[in-house]
Amino acid sequence: MHPSKLTQITAGSLALLVASASFVAARDALSPAQVLENMHVAQSGVSSIVARIEQVKSYPQLGIEDPPERGHFYLDNGSGSKASRVRMEIEEPETRILTVSDGAYVLYQPRIKQAIEGRLGGGGKTALFSGILTGSGDARRALETDYRLQEVDAPPAESRDVYGLRFTALPGASVFCRQIEIFVDAATFLPVRQTCHEANESVITFTLTEVTLDGPVEDHLFELDLPRDVEKLQS
Repeated sequence: MHPSKLTQITAGSLALLVASASFVAARDALSPAQVLENMHVAQSGVSSIVARIEQVKSYPQLGIEDPPERGHFYLDNGSGSKASRVRMEIEEPETRILTVSDGAYVLYQPRIKQAIEGRLGGGGKTALFSGILTGSGDARRALETDYRLQEVDAPPAESRDVYGLRFTALPGASVFCRQIEIFVDAATFLPVRQTCHEANESVITFTLTEVTLDGPVEDHLFELDLPRDVEKLQS
């Protein structure tokens, strides 16, 4: 090959590497604490979220996982005196509906005619996971009080698109999730996937896709009219 052409190729390759390195450096410049703070700011600035959701429970110690559960996620951040409201509806393989309003949640399971009621400030999986998705102050305080924050690598295919945060439970903390991982979209700083590593080593993963921001969300989605024969349990 002609020396001048070799020089051109080498220079071009070097420029590409420098540009790539600059991009990665800019992408990685934020500390985990800064990413988390940006996530909270982004959540407070969004008026609504509508997305598809997938939930998968896996058992790494056995090398198996349950069939994926799919449905929709709705968030209305409210305005004025209105509090934030959430609806997470699993539609397949069977219906389950979670609503959150004014710090209280209801998890309705029509097949077994049962509804679990609780507050987001609790340490249960439902309360904390709902709180993370909504940007609840109670969930934020729980993460700060009961967990140690560090960075975690995103899957290689997503490394330029998301920031990874890992929360490891502190010794003696009374929590359901011994470890939580949150993957935050690098463009919007909103959480798009989170995992809960339970004490029994099973793992639950929530993933949001087809996300629409700041669109209209109908009020009736957050109203859960339970049949009279539904058993109500307190979490």
